[in-house]
Amino acid sequence: MKNDKGSDGLTEGGSPVLEISQDNVNDEDDSDGWVHPDERDKPSFIERRAMGMANRPCLHLLTALVVAITLSAIGLIVGDFSISAENAGWESRGTRIADRQAQVILVDSNRDELLSGNPAIWDGLQNNIQERFDERRLAEEPFTTTSNLIASRARDIHTGLQRGNVNGKRERSFHLNQEGNSRNLQALDACETDWYGSDSMLYDSNLWPVWKTVSDKTSALSPDVMLEICEAETSTQAELERQGLCMGCPDGKCLPPFSLILMVRTMLDSFDSSCAKLMQAYAPEEDFFTSTLQTCVEDIKASADISSVTSCPEGFYPSVVDDKFGANNPVVQYTSSYYYTGDDNVDAIYDIVKTFDRSNGGLVSGVYETTNEDFVNDYIDSVLISDMTLAMASAFVTVFAMVLHTRSLWLSFMGLLQIILSFPLSFFVYKFLGGIQFFPFLNFIGVFVVFALGADDVFVAVDKWKNARRHLPNGSTQDVARFALPEAAGAMFLTSITTAAAFFSTTVCPVAPLKCFAIFCGLLIMFDYFMNVLLVFPALCLYDIWLQKGGTRCWLHFGKQSASVEDEKLSLIHRILGAYYSFVHKFRWFLLAGVLGAVAACAVTVPQLTLPKSADVRLLSEKNQFERHWVWQSNLLSRVLAAKSGSEAVIIWGVLPADNGDLLDPQSFTTLVLDKSFNPSSVEAQNYMLRFCADFFAQDFTAPPYEGYECPMNLFDTWLAEQATNSTDSAYITSCNGATSVPLAEADFHACIIAWSRNNEQTEILATDGEVRIMTFIAKTYARFDSPYEILDDEWKSFEKFLKAERKIAPEGVNGMFHSSEDFWWYDTNGKMLSTAVTTGTIALACAAVIILLSSRSFVMTIFCIVSIGYVLLATTACLIALGWELGL
Repeated sequence: MKNDKGSDGLTEGGSPVLEISQDNVNDEDDSDGWVHPDERDKPSFIERRAMGMANRPCLHLLTALVVAITLSAIGLIVGDFSISAENAGWESRGTRIADRQAQVILVDSNRDELLSGNPAIWDGLQNNIQERFDERRLAEEPFTTTSNLIASRARDIHTGLQRGNVNGKRERSFHLNQEGNSRNLQALDACETDWYGSDSMLYDSNLWPVWKTVSDKTSALSPDVMLEICEAETSTQAELERQGLCMGCPDGKCLPPFSLILMVRTMLDSFDSSCAKLMQAYAPEEDFFTSTLQTCVEDIKASADISSVTSCPEGFYPSVVDDKFGANNPVVQYTSSYYYTGDDNVDAIYDIVKTFDRSNGGLVSGVYETTNEDFVNDYIDSVLISDMTLAMASAFVTVFAMVLHTRSLWLSFMGLLQIILSFPLSFFVYKFLGGIQFFPFLNFIGVFVVFALGADDVFVAVDKWKNARRHLPNGSTQDVARFALPEAAGAMFLTSITTAAAFFSTTVCPVAPLKCFAIFCGLLIMFDYFMNVLLVFPALCLYDIWLQKGGTRCWLHFGKQSASVEDEKLSLIHRILGAYYSFVHKFRWFLLAGVLGAVAACAVTVPQLTLPKSADVRLLSEKNQFERHWVWQSNLLSRVLAAKSGSEAVIIWGVLPADNGDLLDPQSFTTLVLDKSFNPSSVEAQNYMLRFCADFFAQDFTAPPYEGYECPMNLFDTWLAEQATNSTDSAYITSCNGATSVPLAEADFHACIIAWSRNNEQTEILATDGEVRIMTFIAKTYARFDSPYEILDDEWKSFEKFLKAERKIAPEGVNGMFHSSEDFWWYDTNGKMLSTAVTTGTIALACAAVIILLSSRSFVMTIFCIVSIGYVLLATTACLIALGWELGL
């Protein structure tokens, strides 16, 4: 048959033509054949392997199945396959900032033990990999000093109840009588009222509803709104008591929740009144109560020292009002309540949270969460599981597409088996050869990646085979395999290696779940390719053999058999693609100009991709009640004060930045790595350490963590001065040789300061074997983990710039200090996300360019392909920016 190809390598109808040699198949009819451009008299090595597979397809198929199933079983059973649902490991590991924080966490978590100087403890920490410590303070109030000082106001409730009397000012205002007061106090006499304002109230996973008035003109301080909140609190507490999920009082009763309602009850000494009667008594005093809170809030906002504020009523805590409330705004739109439920009841409360009263009165509504956001995490976990169930439908869609395309249940089954077996085989290599113990839930998403790419491999293999069979209608299965299988294997290898390289390039990310996901997905892609060659190829040979023998069973093939080239009518898809080619070819220059313009536009837009304004990245919309809780509580005065109060950083001497644990396993941490050059005993070093704090706190980027804070060396110097006359302190007498101030004689320094630190439980000085090995102090930072990235970046650089300069001038022995904090750790994690995105994209494009160049041997083709791939990346990113998305965890 005459070859009617044009110069573009297409038939007259625009359909691409496959060319293979038929010389050894139909020598008597060469004129009707089509010729392979690289005609060979003898088959190549790969072609011989393909023909050998076609000769014995059952042997190849069964051998591959036995080996694959055996390795899969070993991987899943011996490897103890399990998916970690814990949301752990989402911090950078192995970076400079992460290594610093690893050592700081290890020291902080073992300060009391290290203070003893026990050599066994020190040796154990230095020689044994420690387990992971979760020290992130993500509770409702992540700040420390301000929180604790204001919390003392809430503890006043306990103090007042214990006294059994009333503040004089309040007594004059409300004309309360002692008889009523004594009667009401008896209701809480046996209860754990010291819970109010305690760390347990603030930081344990207690039920913590937030209330919002429907109108911003209506105040939660009005009797009508308070009545609705009181009734909702009462209803919810009754349900908690019925389920046995709250505590604080004997006989199964619960401590009343801490809220505005409790403050009013305390103010009116009316703990046993119904909500209606309580509000009747409160109504005449609303203005006084409001003005008292306004004065209190204004004093708190204006005071640098919260502990000095005396205008607040008993029991006040900033979570009962919002940030906008104050002298110029008497309206409280947001308030909250704390229930004494504790850490152990979180799951049980989550199961019944929908039954809690959110107030149906129309003036106020409530949303429930815990102080540590446990409900939203439980909800996200449940949604992930249900979404994964729904996503499994995509697998059925893929299988349906394979059946529809191949028209063979046999080939579809083998294609599905190829995809399924790639998962446990990848796990086998991941676990036993890679030695990776951590298998995050994120890895499971790789199933859907491999389903899509695995189906594509099946389509390529089947199409190559059927095309070859149409051109070799009289050829044997071995003849078809000789040409179809190597071509399919080559095409799939190029796409598989490029895709796998893109995933493997993501391993530059120092975040364990992402790195594990990249490794596992890369393995999935490669094993899917191997399984396609080892399972689908012999299955195609069997499929062809059975058809050539007249097999007509529906599981083997259904629908019309493929026609030969001579009889073939162009299919719908061929006609569509042919028309598409004609259009593209006709307007190619206009399309090229348009595409280049689109690439340029996207390239200009992509740099606008920013990191999140906060490290506290949210996953749900505000339609979800748990997300609304987060939005509402962000308006509470307690949260705003927390954001303004900053956080803490640690300045540390005596350790080296290091994390020598398994960086891919969140449960594996590090050992303690000491800086053996640290020695603060010289006179120069002592003098330097004595003045260091004053110089450091004089900088505008930091401050002492609280009023009156002194660094350990300064405290030590003060102690020496106090002991200089008439000391009876045995630690001083036996260890300090009469020293009166810093610097001491070098020979006396270690013994004296160690004796002082242990005698006074100063855990900022840690020593063993008679020498100080670690010294630390804490400093305030004006940025927190949820601050905008730019603020964290400025704060980090300010700390680092100062300490870098100090390391250059510090005496030998004390010039190895560095700073670290959990907030900077989050800053580092988010920064690495951005750099990883850029690096991964660059590596993926470079790998694609090399593979395309080697396979096409055309620079022009390579350039066009890279522009196309780059455009896809740029356009996708530009779309995310247009949707308002940010780059983050």
